[in-house]
Amino acid sequence: MSPPEAASTPDSAQSGKPLHILLAMCYLLHRTGAEMFTRDLAMWLRRRGHAVTIFATAFGDMANELRFASIACVTDLADMAARPDVIVGNTHQETVRALLHFHDVPVITICHDRSDDHGRPAQFAQVVRHVAVDENCAERLVHEFGIARERIELIQNGVDLARFPRRAALPQRPRTALLFSNYASHNAQLEEIRAACVQRGLSLDVIGSGTGNHLPDPADALGRYDIVFGKGRCATEALCTGNAVVVLDPAWGMGEMVTAATIAHARRWNFGRALLIRPITRESVGAELDRYDAEDAASSGEWMRTHGSLDATLGALESCVQRMVRQRPVIEIPAGQRADEMARYMQDWIRRGNPSATQLSIAALHQHVAWLQQSFNDHQHMYQGRIEAMQAEAQRQAEQHMATQAAQASQAAQASAHLNAGLAEAERQLQQARTELALLQAQLRDVYASKSWRVTGPLRRIYTLVRPGGSQA
Repeated sequence: MSPPEAASTPDSAQSGKPLHILLAMCYLLHRTGAEMFTRDLAMWLRRRGHAVTIFATAFGDMANELRFASIACVTDLADMAARPDVIVGNTHQETVRALLHFHDVPVITICHDRSDDHGRPAQFAQVVRHVAVDENCAERLVHEFGIARERIELIQNGVDLARFPRRAALPQRPRTALLFSNYASHNAQLEEIRAACVQRGLSLDVIGSGTGNHLPDPADALGRYDIVFGKGRCATEALCTGNAVVVLDPAWGMGEMVTAATIAHARRWNFGRALLIRPITRESVGAELDRYDAEDAASSGEWMRTHGSLDATLGALESCVQRMVRQRPVIEIPAGQRADEMARYMQDWIRRGNPSATQLSIAALHQHVAWLQQSFNDHQHMYQGRIEAMQAEAQRQAEQHMATQAAQASQAAQASAHLNAGLAEAERQLQQARTELALLQAQLRDVYASKSWRVTGPLRRIYTLVRPGGSQA
C-alpha cells in the first residue's frame, strides 16, 4: 500500500513555499502518456506559483505552449542560471544528467513504464524518493532494482476533469465505438476489432497518430462515442468522460470491459499492460462488447471522476516534492560514495551504449516514422477516395442498368398482357363459333330426322333430274 501522503490534495500543500522545480523528460514530441503527464504537471505547478523548468533532449510543438505559460524549456542544463530546489525525473538518462549537473539537489524519480529503458530508476544516493504510477511499475522497482517498497510512493495518473466533462447518458443499446490509441494502425488487429463492431451494428472510428488521425485535444471527440477501446491514459480519460471502456491496445492485446466491480483493481494497474492478457480476435472483442451495460458504465465513470482527478494526482506529487525538500533540502554525498555510484553507472552506460546519442537517434527516428506514417496515410486516403469514387460510379451504373432492365421488363410485361388478352379473345370467339356450329348441326339433324324431309324426298329427286344441268340418268 502507498503511504498516506499519496492521497493528499492540492489544498494540503498550500502552506509550502514556492519552489524552483526541474522536470527531466526524454523528449516532448508525440503527446504520449508520459509526455502529457509532464506537460500537465508543469502547467499545474506553474499555476500553483512554482517556477518550473523542463529539461528534455528534444521538443515539439508543446514547447511553444509551455513557454507561453511561463515555463522554461531547455535542452542544455548549462543554460540554467539558478540551482533548482528539486529534480523530478520522468526518464532515466535525463534524470541522471540533471542530478550529475546539480549534484546536491534532491531527486524524485517517476517510473511510468514497466519495460522500457527510460523507466529504469536512477540509483544514486541523491534520489530521495521513487514514485510509481501503478502497481506494475512498483513491482518493477522492487523486483528488478531492489528498491525497498517503503521508498516507493504510488501516485496514479489523473485526468483534468474540466477538460473532460461528462457526456450525456449512454444509450441502452450502443451505436458508436472508438479505438483510442497512438499505436493503432491499419492492420489485422484493427480489422478484427472492426469486424466485431460491424457484427453488432456499431460504427468504429480511430483516433491516434498511427492512423493519421491525431487529435491534440481529444476531449470534445470522446463525448460522441458510446464504447471506447483504450489503455492507460486513454482509458482513464474515456472513463471520466462517461464512456463504456474495453481495456485494449493494438500493440499488446486486450483485457476486459471495465465494470463497477473491477474498476478499482484495474485502476491500480493503470488499465495497462498487466491487464492485456488476451489476443485481439473478433470473438474476444465481441464478447466484451456484449457485456455493455449503460448503467454500470455510468457508475464506473462516477467512481473514476471521484478517484482519478488530475488535481488529486498532482496535489499528491506536489505534497511529496515539498515534503522531500523540507526533509533534505541539500544532499551531501561523500566523494568516495559519489565515485562508486559513478563507476557503477559508467559500467552500465558502456554496456548499454551511448544513451544520449541513442535518445537523439530515437527522437529522430520517431520523427521520421511519423513522417512516413503521415505519407502512408495521405496516400491511403487518396486511394481510398479513388476507390470510393469508383464504387460510387459502379453503383450508379448498376442502378441505371437495373432501371433499364426494369423498364424493359415492364414493356415486355405489357406486351405479354396484350398478347394474352388477344389470345383469350380469339379463344372466346372460337368457342362461340364452335357453339354456333354445334347448334346448326343439331338443327340439321332435326331436319333430316323430320317427317316432312322424308315425304318431300321424291320431289327433291325429281327436281334434281329436271333442273338445268341436273343428272341425265
